[in-house]
Amino acid sequence: MKKSIHAFNSIKTTHLAPLNTPIHRLSLSLDTITEISGLYCKRDDFIGPLVWGNKLRKLEYTFAEALKQGADTIITTGGMQSNHARTTAQTAVQLGLKVILVLNGEFPDPPVANFLVNRKLGVEIHAVRDRSERMPKMLELKSSLEQEGRKVYIIPLGASDEFGTLGFVNAVQELKKQEEELDVEFDHIFHASSSGGTQGGLVLGKKLFGLKARIIGISVDSSVKELQASVLQAVRPIEKRIEMSHPVTTKDIEVDTQYIGEGYGIPSTASIEAEKLFAMKTGILLDQTYSAKAAAAVIDYYMKGLLKPDDKVLFWHTGGTIGIFQ
Repeated sequence: MKKSIHAFNSIKTTHLAPLNTPIHRLSLSLDTITEISGLYCKRDDFIGPLVWGNKLRKLEYTFAEALKQGADTIITTGGMQSNHARTTAQTAVQLGLKVILVLNGEFPDPPVANFLVNRKLGVEIHAVRDRSERMPKMLELKSSLEQEGRKVYIIPLGASDEFGTLGFVNAVQELKKQEEELDVEFDHIFHASSSGGTQGGLVLGKKLFGLKARIIGISVDSSVKELQASVLQAVRPIEKRIEMSHPVTTKDIEVDTQYIGEGYGIPSTASIEAEKLFAMKTGILLDQTYSAKAAAAVIDYYMKGLLKPDDKVLFWHTGGTIGIFQ
């Protein structure tokens, strides 16, 4: 693996923000459990201003590739309140690049949350009706701009491709060092999973750096097969690039779809309760689309006895705009 690790560490990145986010031990108790002693939180909500979160890990590699290709214009996509789209827009503006967002849904009136930030940034936003129209619109815009002489780079949903996924391979290398510093080896890692880049980086990083933990992706919208396919699509080019001897298989990609609720971006009863519990008991704020649903899964696993109070469990807080629980 040494050769593959060296190859990985040789890949160029763009340093956008301080990473090495802290791991905090949480003091939490549930109705049937007096005290949970082994729960920790990886605070990627500490990355960047305005809770940029884990998206910036991916964009460090994505923007390095875009700049390498000489891009002067970035196009990306997501839902109308996408954390990824907003973070990409802020990053592109900082780097002096033109950015265009293709977002599905209707413009909120009045502008709120991430959409409001995008408006303040002055970026160009195109609305499409649904997810199926996002890529065709991005390709249409790319073609038109290239005819004008611009160099366009498309960043896919969530930056979950062979470049963005590298950010979470690197996050595992960061985590391994922190395990040594904390003198703890995690048994389980829970994180929200959607476009596959975060989970892809974690499972590939686990193999590359010898991480012990079982990695559980809590889906916020996709089926098991869809997420597994997204992960494999993201990691295969990386495995080839760094000459991995033991590639990721579907057996490595554990996905739990029980916590999606009514759909993407729609809070569930369980996620609202998890958001309240984390805020009132730990002071940690969660976003309703991703981290609150992953936290709901952690709580439910404890309540069902699937986790023991002293198991070493890492909840990976991926950041994102804070919701308002009811």
